[in-house]
Amino acid sequence: MVVDSKNLQQSIEACIRNGKQLLEDAEWAHQRSTGVALAMLAQEEFAKAFVLALVRDEILPWTQEVRRSLRVHECKHLVTIIMEWLSLVNEFRSHQPLEEFLLRDDLLQLPRDVSIAMNIYRHEMIERIGGRDANHYPEWGGLARRVAKGKRDQKKQAALYVDIRDDGGVASEPTGSDEDLKKEFDYAEKLKDFSGDVNRNCIFASREFELFASVFREMFAESPEPPEHMPFVTEDFPDGIPGITLVKSTICIANVEAAPEPATLSRDEPQED
Repeated sequence: MVVDSKNLQQSIEACIRNGKQLLEDAEWAHQRSTGVALAMLAQEEFAKAFVLALVRDEILPWTQEVRRSLRVHECKHLVTIIMEWLSLVNEFRSHQPLEEFLLRDDLLQLPRDVSIAMNIYRHEMIERIGGRDANHYPEWGGLARRVAKGKRDQKKQAALYVDIRDDGGVASEPTGSDEDLKKEFDYAEKLKDFSGDVNRNCIFASREFELFASVFREMFAESPEPPEHMPFVTEDFPDGIPGITLVKSTICIANVEAAPEPATLSRDEPQED
């Protein structure tokens, strides 16, 4: 699907502009619960801007599935995990002494939570959006799995709506504290400052961003090879069906065994997987 870079840039700016307005509304909301929901909506707008910037910079393809993922709350919340990591690493590196920064020889790795978020977004969410069978591995758990199950979106919904029990009674009403509003507001501010111009905002985390971009690009790459040369592995089945060959496709996934970065991602959700 052909996409115009000027249109993408206009959309990026529109998402950031709307996110800023939502944040302003959150700051002046009379109800703290409403402010929490608005701040979380702002986070989603900044995540949309980030995805569009990845498309603009030819890291992600502009497919129907990627476009439709911009409307899926869980997809956008998964993307914020990646954004938060890059933002925190960039901030951490910016405070390093110049000599230490230039002499870095550490082994570059994607943190586990970031890798899992990338894998779930690409191999589960995108595949489901496209009406295909999702690839799922048991080791894709933790923070990203809770986000994919909708824990973040449930928090946003709980800040807006009255929940009704099976017997018709009130299960919960919207509630919010100053502390919760500040947490979501500050998180949105961090994403706001990072979205849009990813390369510029990753100036101190350029190596980490290049690693993420190269892996994500490969995960979405479509093979130019003809079908007979696609990366398939044929397996032998003793009782195979005559005239049918069963194959197992190979997929590119981000390594989930990597050591975590010095910066720690937010973990304010229930800890069940």
